[in-house]
Amino acid sequence: MSKTNNKRLGRGLSSLIRSDLNTQVEKAPEAAKPPEPARHVVATEASPPPPSTVASALKVATPATSRPPVSELRVDQIRTNPSQPRRTFDPDRLAALAESLRQRGALQPIVVRPIEGGYELVAGERRLRASKLAKLERVPVIVRNVRDDDMLELALIENVQRENLNPVEKARAYRTLIQKHGLSQEEVATRMGEDRSSVANFIRLLGLAERPLEMLGAGELSVGHGKALLAVADPATQTLIAERIVAEGWSVRRTEQAANEVSQPKDEDAAQAKATAQRPAVVEMQDRLTSILGTRVAVKEGRKRHT
Repeated sequence: MSKTNNKRLGRGLSSLIRSDLNTQVEKAPEAAKPPEPARHVVATEASPPPPSTVASALKVATPATSRPPVSELRVDQIRTNPSQPRRTFDPDRLAALAESLRQRGALQPIVVRPIEGGYELVAGERRLRASKLAKLERVPVIVRNVRDDDMLELALIENVQRENLNPVEKARAYRTLIQKHGLSQEEVATRMGEDRSSVANFIRLLGLAERPLEMLGAGELSVGHGKALLAVADPATQTLIAERIVAEGWSVRRTEQAANEVSQPKDEDAAQAKATAQRPAVVEMQDRLTSILGTRVAVKEGRKRHT
């Protein structure tokens, strides 16, 4: 992602997080006590108050002179963010971060919001997980009042800025912003610093069959491979081609060729299939897949037509 795009997204996140290491750390209340209300920066002529919503935060940058108050919380007081779009965390990198935290401590606070009985993570899940792995008792935090509707957007902005999300996680997060938060593709693109077509293409990837989608999320397939596979309507065929991509190292161009051959049968093959007493689509599909993949393929129909 370009520097220009990064400037377009993160104002909402940067209004919550400041990596100013000179900020004083204060003790937060214990879990037995009700959470303190979010502490706000006092407004001055040179330092306006921090935005109260993500929408305004994306338009107004917090001046460098303002310093959000930092507190400390026990790790067991903080619940994870249920809206976190990231599902996969590299165990080796997590272990390396945990070792760094053991040696040097946490240099950047995570962001939390007060909830009934404790606090909920807004941004910084990787650091929180590493803190638990390092068996730290307390971590520095910034406490902010954040609406439920803004939780996913802030977590998504954080991960997009750090390029932490795999294509499937990003696609699902975009879809959630549209379906559950009422944003248009254009609005999602603007807030995330993406082109609208890019957002649309990520969401289209969710139309892949289950196994190719898993392979895409695991990094076995590229986004280009995923787009090429979308041209194949049959889920079983998608899966066969996806496995061949990984086994033989197919390029995106080779994948596109295979997808086109499967989805656009030759005229003579179609004419011959029509004269066949059995299901023509099944026979034709088996023959073409056998030719393309170099191994005998049997296509089994479901109980319902087109399944």
